[in-house]
Amino acid sequence: MLEDLDQLAARIGQLVQRTRQLHAERDALRSRLETAEAERNALRSQRSETESKLQALEASVDAHGREAEAVRAQARDIEAGLRATLERQAAEHQALLARFEARESELQQLRAAAAHARERIDAVLVRLPGPATQEHH
Repeated sequence: MLEDLDQLAARIGQLVQRTRQLHAERDALRSRLETAEAERNALRSQRSETESKLQALEASVDAHGREAEAVRAQARDIEAGLRATLERQAAEHQALLARFEARESELQQLRAAAAHARERIDAVLVRLPGPATQEHH
């Protein structure tokens, strides 16, 4: 029975270590998520600036006739590039969020397993004879 307790204690130790690893991974994922969000916000700001520049270019294009189409095409290319970059960042953000949620789910499962292990240990301790059992209550 002590061997069972030793094994259970070892398993609990492993669960605690895995939980700590998951916490570290979650923190790392949160950090990456924050970085991705900061990059996304920077890209949005760049996009906003580019759109402002695009409007200025379009006004200039109207004044310059044939040069207008070349400037509009350039502005559309810039906008398309920024939109593609923004979409890629959004997809990466979603992927990070999905990984975070999967890690969080795994963490919840580990917590449930740890709680179950505690209950099993308590059940074993209750059945142990002697004064130590009385002190446990």
